[in-house]
Amino acid sequence: MGFNHALTGSIIAVITPAPLVPLVAFASHYLFDLVPHYGKDPRLEKKKNLRLLIAIDGLLCIAVFAFAVWLFPAHWFIIGIGAFFAILPDLFWIFLRSRISKSFDTFLDWADKIQWGERPYGWIYDLVYGVIFALILARIAGLF
Repeated sequence: MGFNHALTGSIIAVITPAPLVPLVAFASHYLFDLVPHYGKDPRLEKKKNLRLLIAIDGLLCIAVFAFAVWLFPAHWFIIGIGAFFAILPDLFWIFLRSRISKSFDTFLDWADKIQWGERPYGWIYDLVYGVIFALILARIAGLF
């Protein structure tokens, strides 16, 4: 789910030197895809369900950004950069598959293969990751 990538990118944005944020956030996407998470759900074969999931996840990404900016208002721009670059590989898959080149699709196929842990019940993992990442972000901000 993109909201966990956005949380990861937000954490990276507040702990990494600014020039490195896009690269580290982008790389974090593939590292995070290596752990079990939501996916491979037969219910997503219907375009209506997939669009609803993408819309909900998009709203959660906006909420994550708002939360991170609330915690670190002076860092709003770099948080946006971190969250965007952490989500970017999923945007490639959604908007660019079969539209750029065969080589690019080969890269997307590799990116799909590393996601060995996608499961329909993976939303449970995503929920746990989300809570942990939100707590880490709040801890970095000094809330507790």
